[in-house]
Amino acid sequence: MSSATIPPVAQALYLCDGHLGFPGGMTDLMGLFNGIRAAGYPHVQQQFVVFARLLQGLGQVPFDVDIRFAPTQQLIHASNTHTLLFPDRDTVVEMALTLKGVAFPQPGVYLVELYCDAQWVADTAVLLQ
Repeated sequence: MSSATIPPVAQALYLCDGHLGFPGGMTDLMGLFNGIRAAGYPHVQQQFVVFARLLQGLGQVPFDVDIRFAPTQQLIHASNTHTLLFPDRDTVVEMALTLKGVAFPQPGVYLVELYCDAQWVADTAVLLQ
């Protein structure tokens, strides 16, 4: 058997204040958002959760999250690399990564990007006002 990994595809990518997983496969996301109203800049968001439902991956797949200022593609935050386990191609894996202390230097649109095995999988935009 090969030890190769296959990056997953994303069913959805969300930003939220928190999440709760329950036995039986149910997940509650609390405080979904796509915008942040900041008092001033630079703005430091104390914490938020990046949540994704991923499928069709295989093996131990490394992943990380980047945040870029959309107009210039400037990288403003890069998470550490973590690992997801896909035991087979049919298993849906839910990924929840809490980011803390992310500094947004100016208002505008930012892209929160999910990479699995160094390949782009999904992104979502967040507007800072």
